[in-house]
Amino acid sequence: MLITCNNCETVFQIEKTKIDPNGQQVRCSVCAHVWTVFADNEEERSLPKLNIGTNRNEEVTQGETSPKLEDRKLRQDNPLNQKKKKANVFTWLLWIFGITGLLLAAMYASIIYRSTITAYYPIMIPVFEMAGYNISYSSENLLIQNLQTDWKDDILRVRGSIVNNGSMRIHTPPIRISIIDPTGLLLSTHEVWPDSNIIDGANSVPFFAQITIDADEKAEIHVDFISNRSAR
Repeated sequence: MLITCNNCETVFQIEKTKIDPNGQQVRCSVCAHVWTVFADNEEERSLPKLNIGTNRNEEVTQGETSPKLEDRKLRQDNPLNQKKKKANVFTWLLWIFGITGLLLAAMYASIIYRSTITAYYPIMIPVFEMAGYNISYSSENLLIQNLQTDWKDDILRVRGSIVNNGSMRIHTPPIRISIIDPTGLLLSTHEVWPDSNIIDGANSVPFFAQITIDADEKAEIHVDFISNRSAR
């Protein structure tokens, strides 16, 4: 039996026995036009050779509603599939923003607490310095104890210890020794580094300085911390 597409006038051949007596909907494999054919509407015309083919006949057999490409397009246009795609994209965006936010928060925290981080991992000091962030000292929770001074001719010896009353390991700051004569005149100042660059929580680090100076033994000795300095 021959049928002709009403839209593009392509002619197809199908078996008459496969057509429902009440009418059968078929789809043109050339232009995708859908129309209804009846078993008693057989056309008396020759079938052009170019339009006769096994694959084309199979595409318009009973029960087929669309070619594979059309089915794929319909699946892609399905609203449920579109919602799933949007949900997947939204989920990926949430993951990306979440991970990016965590990384930025970690970077910000590492910059704020860089002094504590580098106290535990001194190898990180050059990394922060290359990024333009110096490692500063803080005298918070630190005390100077066991301070002793003695004179021998023009040599002043100063010794003591720095105690960390905190619970975290920190960089040990340098100390400043100031020598002031009885009249209140500042004779000299000296910067002294403790024996260790790092001091653990609830621990102490000793320091010692030997200074040659022409001063009266009655001169006052002041010892304090030098904060906001870069790490050694």
